[in-house]
Amino acid sequence: MWTFNKKACSVMTATRLFILIVLISNPIFAQMPAKGMLLVATEDMRDSRFSKTVILLVHHEPQGVLGVAINRPTWVVPSTVFPNMTFMEEYNGSIFVGGPMARTNVLALFNDNDIEIPGVDSVFDNVYMSTDPTVLQNIIQMKNSDTNLRLFAGHASWEVRQLNRELAAGQWKVVQATTDFVFAQEPLRIWDELQHYETEISVKLMSPNKKLVSLTLP
Repeated sequence: MWTFNKKACSVMTATRLFILIVLISNPIFAQMPAKGMLLVATEDMRDSRFSKTVILLVHHEPQGVLGVAINRPTWVVPSTVFPNMTFMEEYNGSIFVGGPMARTNVLALFNDNDIEIPGVDSVFDNVYMSTDPTVLQNIIQMKNSDTNLRLFAGHASWEVRQLNRELAAGQWKVVQATTDFVFAQEPLRIWDELQHYETEISVKLMSPNKKLVSLTLP
């Protein structure tokens, strides 16, 4: 015979209501990974290659996810890494390590309020990207410093399900990108600054169907 416990029912209802309120009110948990978002590594990051890394997602499709690390600058000039691209000598800045994949390839991010160059992809707001050497040459002729142009060697990539598993494990948090972060003049400080961007507590709950659910509480 089933028994009805009013107190237990009230607690369960209140808990569900609290979780619902958290999901609605918390801006970071409401953010989903997409082009133009930042992946910010948490202290739970299991891959040492991404420890304290901030990734700007430049591509997010069912076929896969691609991004570049915006807080991994080097002292190396691009013409050293890409000697065949002689136009790189005009660039007044250093190369960033975009990620562990395809480090012999270059990707450019630039900020432009009135873009007139064909062959570039919009990432968010006035931020665009390209991997086409011809396009890069045109961009560098117009923007030759790192104040509005960043060059990356390599990138990071995931299958969608792989990234979702890492998010569920609490290894990343998702934040809307801004030009101030992407073109920060002190990129090594970005990760620390994003730790204070939102005050949050990450918890993991077991759902009724035995699946682990990660929540971010304000």
